[in-house]
Amino acid sequence: MISIKSRLDSHFRLAAAAATGAAAVSTSSSANAAVIYSGLQNVPIFPIAANGGVYFEFEAPFTAAQGTRPAGWDVNPYASGASIYLNSNTAVVLVGATAADLAFGTPITAASLFSGNGFSGGVGIPAGSTGIFGFRFISNNGGDPAQDLFGWARISIAAAGNGNIVDWAYENTGASITAGAVPEPSSLGLLAAGTAGLAQWRRRRASV
Repeated sequence: MISIKSRLDSHFRLAAAAATGAAAVSTSSSANAAVIYSGLQNVPIFPIAANGGVYFEFEAPFTAAQGTRPAGWDVNPYASGASIYLNSNTAVVLVGATAADLAFGTPITAASLFSGNGFSGGVGIPAGSTGIFGFRFISNNGGDPAQDLFGWARISIAAAGNGNIVDWAYENTGASITAGAVPEPSSLGLLAAGTAGLAQWRRRRASV
């Protein structure tokens, strides 16, 4: 008769093997990851009286300029982030006549309700809070496909004073993306978690 200890030993060996295998799969997929993430940026968006807002480009090297239009810019939030102006290569997901405040995980696809390219208008994120808008833009980066790309940007709308462009991401293959999506976590983290779990089990078993 197989003891409970033997069964548990077998279970945790299999769990560790599964973690290792999952890490290998994650490494393979992340090597070809299509979601490009800006990382935390917190670029300030000044009140409308200060300047014409911040102009920034989604694609690397993620250029941003206050009050001026750098080559390749995509989006111009202004008035502390409460309003937004888009380049002629960019459209935003709408609710009514404003840029929609999307719930985390909302799909952003070719079927989403987009404004026309070059939209200018309000943002549906309430003052004093942070929200996500979805966008579609035509790549102007030679490293990305010359097609419509989909992405999201997170903006903190100031109740008074400066707002912030918190971060953004886009899918560089033309596939859809969900609001707030970032690249997969490091496979090393997954592997470490599996290994740590197995080590903890062995310590507990040794102390019995």
